[in-house]
Amino acid sequence: MKRLPFMLAFLASLLVIVALLFTSLQLCMNDEGWYYRQYEKMNLSARIGISTADITEALMRLVDYMEGRVESIQLVVTEDGEAVEMYNERETLHMLDVRALYQAWRTVRDFGALAAAVLLLTALYLTEKGARLRLVSRAFLWASAAFGALLAALAIFALADFGAFWVAFHHVFFDNDLWLLSYQTDRMIRICPAELFSGIIARFALLFLIPFAALLALSFFGKRTPRKAAPAPEGNPDAL
Repeated sequence: MKRLPFMLAFLASLLVIVALLFTSLQLCMNDEGWYYRQYEKMNLSARIGISTADITEALMRLVDYMEGRVESIQLVVTEDGEAVEMYNERETLHMLDVRALYQAWRTVRDFGALAAAVLLLTALYLTEKGARLRLVSRAFLWASAAFGALLAALAIFALADFGAFWVAFHHVFFDNDLWLLSYQTDRMIRICPAELFSGIIARFALLFLIPFAALLALSFFGKRTPRKAAPAPEGNPDAL
C-alpha cells in the first residue's frame, strides 16, 4: 500500500507529460500566421509557382482536416497561372491515416488528462497530508526521468541514422507505403520543405519545454520540502 500512491502519481505524471506534448503540438500546428511568415521568408512561392496565400491555405486545410473541422483536404489553387486541384489521390489517402493518428492522440490527451486527475486525487487521498507535496514532486521527477530516457534514445537513433529513424517512425504508425511521396508528383511535399519542418520542431519543443521546465522546477522545490512530523498524542510525556 505504501507504493500504491507513488505508482498512481507516477502514472498521472506520465499522462500529464503526454497531454503537454500533444497540446504543444496542437498550438504549433494551428498557427496560420506563423506559416504565412515562414513561407514569405523562404520565398517558396517563387520556387513552386503557387502564391503564399494559396500555400498557407493549402497547409491549413491539412491541419483543419486533422482537427476534424473539414471533411476533405481538397481545394483549388493557382499554380503558374492555372487553376488546379491541390492534392492527388495518394495524398488524400495518406491524410486519412494521418487524421486517424492525430485524432487518436487527441483522444489519449483528452481522456488521459481526466485519468491523470483521478489517479492524482486517489494518490493524495491515500497519502498523509504532510507527505503529499513530496509524493507528487517525486513522482513527476521520476516520470520526467523516464520520459527523458526515451527521448534520449530516440534522439541518438535519429542522429545516428535519420533515414532509418524516419522509416521506422512511419512503419510504427502506418501499415502501408502511402507516406512515400514524391516532390515531382505530390504538392504536399513541395509545401512542406525541410526548413518548415525544422521550424515546426523548434517551436514545438519551445512550447513544450516552457511549461515542462516550470513543472520540473516546482517538483524539485516540492521534493526538498521537509516532511511534516505527525502531531504527538496528547498526554504522552515522551512526546515532549
